[in-house]
Amino acid sequence: MKVLIYASSQVKAWEIPDSHVVALRTAFRDTEFLHACSAAQAQELIRDADVAFAPIMGREMVQSAPRLTWIHSSAAAVEGLLPLTTVAERGITLTNSRGVQAVPIAEHVMGGLLVLSHKFNRTLEAQRERRWIQNDLAHDWPWLLDGRTMTIVGLGTIGLEVAKRASAFGMRITGVRRRTHDAVPPCVERVVGPSDIDAALRGCDVLVIAAPGLASTTKMIRAEHIALLNPGAVIVNVARAQIVDETAMIHALESGRLGGAVLDVFDQEPLDPTSRLWGFPNVVITPHSSGFRASHWDEVTALFAENLRRFMSGQPLLNVVDATAGY
Repeated sequence: MKVLIYASSQVKAWEIPDSHVVALRTAFRDTEFLHACSAAQAQELIRDADVAFAPIMGREMVQSAPRLTWIHSSAAAVEGLLPLTTVAERGITLTNSRGVQAVPIAEHVMGGLLVLSHKFNRTLEAQRERRWIQNDLAHDWPWLLDGRTMTIVGLGTIGLEVAKRASAFGMRITGVRRRTHDAVPPCVERVVGPSDIDAALRGCDVLVIAAPGLASTTKMIRAEHIALLNPGAVIVNVARAQIVDETAMIHALESGRLGGAVLDVFDQEPLDPTSRLWGFPNVVITPHSSGFRASHWDEVTALFAENLRRFMSGQPLLNVVDATAGY
């Protein structure tokens, strides 16, 4: 059996280290691993592959791989495997690395909220300038997460980990997800479907976006939705920029309708130096790095290795994706 490994990226964190390719070859000595470091190499090597371990594959790659029966994405999102209709038509099994990023991203969410709520952005700036701003903070009071309401749009693996941590801080959680008939998690007060999103947003202090980037979620949060949030509410987006109308969000920040934002994703990446978002003192900007941590590839490779063992022994695979639904 031949397995194509193609996880090459301009973002070094998402590029599989050679050491992890070696580890797979050592663990599966009877399997031939074809390691592609460029799109051209991947296009050539995919022709003989039975399995692909890759976050990005185009139609041409899939169509030129007659033996391909299973694709495992090294990412949770699968929009880089385009078009998914081709994967579905070919009957290729698709799995992803869902859950691997959940804890680091959830910690990132809470960290960003603590920066804004406890004014760490202001105190760190003052620290660098050697200024004691104790009296200043009596005019721009820190605020508590305890007792605040949080709505999480996308109550999947990431959303649930956010809910656990927010609940521990004393926040009251509403989740928005499609599967409303599933049991409500203990850390969540209520769950509503996307059609009831207005009710979920009304009176919300913190809105967390953790939904997949799909056609159905594009511009899911617009100006009229932001207007439903409590005055001074905070938006946190660690999912996909396209879910929130960025222009409407900027207007709400400028008017003071929003009290702040924690943003890890943007309509244009890298974020343009001229973007107005850079200038807001109450916006935490991170460079699409909420999932970064040293153990990332250890966990992703371990998940793929477990699925490869299952694939070879005919057992059900973990994290099977519905290619038609897109997640």
